[in-house]
Amino acid sequence: MASLVSLFRRVALALGLMSVAGNQGAANPESRILASSDVIMVSKENFESSETYDIILSNISVVNELFRQHLKANEISRSALTSYYVDYYLAQVNNGGFAQFVFNSGWNEYIVAIVRQGLEGMGARRHLALFDEGSAGVKALGEAGLSAYLRREYFGDNAARDRLNAINDRFFALKDSEDLIKLNAAWLRRQPNLRVLPLEDLRAEVDRRAAAIPDRAERLQAAMAAEPRYTKLIRALCKASGQTLERITAGDPTLSYDGTSLRRLGSEELEGKQAGPSRIVWFFITNKGVHLMAEANGKAAMFDNETKSKIAEIEAPDEL
Repeated sequence: MASLVSLFRRVALALGLMSVAGNQGAANPESRILASSDVIMVSKENFESSETYDIILSNISVVNELFRQHLKANEISRSALTSYYVDYYLAQVNNGGFAQFVFNSGWNEYIVAIVRQGLEGMGARRHLALFDEGSAGVKALGEAGLSAYLRREYFGDNAARDRLNAINDRFFALKDSEDLIKLNAAWLRRQPNLRVLPLEDLRAEVDRRAAAIPDRAERLQAAMAAEPRYTKLIRALCKASGQTLERITAGDPTLSYDGTSLRRLGSEELEGKQAGPSRIVWFFITNKGVHLMAEANGKAAMFDNETKSKIAEIEAPDEL
């Protein structure tokens, strides 16, 4: 079956990792907007929150929105991206170990470098030592070994994964003595280029940066052309049903659609299920709530998440 890790790699990383590619270019000479020297932006509400993670979360939301608006990595504050990717690293290792971070990030050189720089800048000395040890493990795989690891199924027998996860227990043991959430939040707060804005002003600043992209129309067209099949089908279903797509949230390979009804697969059925994006039921949010998209027999259907009633159905040819 399609692994949830692979799904996360295809969906959640589409914003950040794809935007890292081709991140070279001249900064706007008139302004720090569209430049790596731009400010970090967080909401006033999250900055004043008593919850340590809230300032990190606000930065993540802003960076995600900038990526959604088709800014490239070199057009976003490097400091904002440093906090963003250190938190991504923490979340990945907490969820599935160092090996999962390697797998889901594709061991992207830009992300590896910015995480390392972030750990160093935040004073996470022991985390940095573990990261370097893990990096040495990746290097030991060799170029061919790493390529094979990134291509193969993550779950099941996987000796490379198990070797990369050798640092996991020591990583988890640092939670209290070197808490990366606390260090990340404190680092954000002491950045000289941090701007704290009311939510309405924050949205306006994001829109201002999006409007400053000189080739925005071309980027949007290229992004839509490169969208995966399920995204194109979801967009078409939203159009057919008169709804506005807000975001795609996740794929669920444990659901099955036979062209008539949706149902949850049993464990034996899951073992025999073939991998492939067209066999996955996708969750997405529109202006009218949470919905599902499923594909079968040359058609794609849209369902209400609560009632599982079919809202729309369209043709789904092999070539979209």
